Amino acid sequence: MQAAGLTSGARVMDLGCGPGIISAEIAFRSKPRKLVAVDCNEKSLSETRSQFERAGIVGAEVKSLNVYDENLSSQGPFDFIYSRLVFQHLSDPVRALTNIRGGLADQGRFCICDIDDRWLNVVPETNEFKSFLKRVSAAQSRRGGDRGVGSKLPHYLKQAGFTDIKSSSLLLTTDLIGKEAFCDLVFGYKLEVIPDHELDIATNELSVIKDSIGSSNGWAGLGVFFVSGQR
Repeated sequence: MQAAGLTSGARVMDLGCGPGIISAEIAFRSKPRKLVAVDCNEKSLSETRSQFERAGIVGAEVKSLNVYDENLSSQGPFDFIYSRLVFQHLSDPVRALTNIRGGLADQGRFCICDIDDRWLNVVPETNEFKSFLKRVSAAQSRRGGDRGVGSKLPHYLKQAGFTDIKSSSLLLTTDLIGKEAFCDLVFGYKLEVIPDHELDIATNELSVIKDSIGSSNGWAGLGVFFVSGQR
């Protein structure tokens, strides 16, 4: 986030804050003069409030909004807005980006962290891995999302009027965080999008994938995209 333009004392929104872990890190590391944590999930908002309370963070706001909400821009202006693992769920990313851009101050920056399953690989690769990814992609698409959004983000930012667009990626691997943590982080949500009538098949496929990763020569990696732009 600092590389993308986050500075100390900025006005910051964490858009799609989830349980508030990153929001708390922003509070501690950049000492923002204004911090607003936003999500459309009430459970996440409750967890964020608890996170702030446990960490002794005061003055930060927690609000229920989504990326298409017209009230989003009225919360600002913000010098920096951050959104993590949100855009994979959106059916109209350009509309969301245009709305978010309206909440930025002049020369304010927006940073997105998201994934692209086309940059996910498991060794040894199995037929179950291919079929599982195809199944998840179809399920996410039916919900209006896109499992391959990561590499499309620079294009979407340009369409929404952002300038000075910067892109980077992190190769997240089993060597870096361990096999169990990788499987939990990368595959945990994927199973949640599968419809009930396919769940047994998908669960069996995922079991084979985890066995492959967990084998003595098993390895897995995923490209995580960080894309930012300026208003």
